[in-house]
Amino acid sequence: MGLTRETLDRMAAVDIRTVDISTLTDLRDIEIDTSMPVEKKLESFARQTANVYVNRIGDYVVKVRFQESGASIDDKMSEYLRRLSEIYV
Repeated sequence: MGLTRETLDRMAAVDIRTVDISTLTDLRDIEIDTSMPVEKKLESFARQTANVYVNRIGDYVVKVRFQESGASIDDKMSEYLRRLSEIYV
């Protein structure tokens, strides 16, 4: 899927405070084959949504960012859970 830089910039610029939620894809409806390489998973995600940055989960608008390097989502979730456990210990 060939998204242009201009299209991606326009998608990223959507203001979650003013977007019409009815125009957003519900992330619960997106299916990704996790056995595929990352590039193929991203292509599949982009094909299934109108905006790769702004979607919804039920009645909640969700905006995501992508990074090329740094900690993975698994690393961030582990860190988050570790911090939560420290609060309650």
